[in-house]
Amino acid sequence: MKCMLCWLVTHNQADYTVTFGNKQRVLHVCKWCMQDLRLLGFKANQIIRLVKPLRSRIARFWFLGPVRNLLEASE
Repeated sequence: MKCMLCWLVTHNQADYTVTFGNKQRVLHVCKWCMQDLRLLGFKANQIIRLVKPLRSRIARFWFLGPVRNLLEASE
């Protein structure tokens, strides 16, 4: 989900969903825009932090397999 305020410039993904007004309008914003809204005194009815899926720890260490193979070959 894209930040509805700054996505065209920064391509930030939304971290919060903010509802405001009588008609419960919805605004999806990133953490930086949320800080700006708080500093400006924006009156929100509800602020919901969006949960992002965690990446697999195994995916972070994909390079260890080839490195181990190189170390074994050098022995």
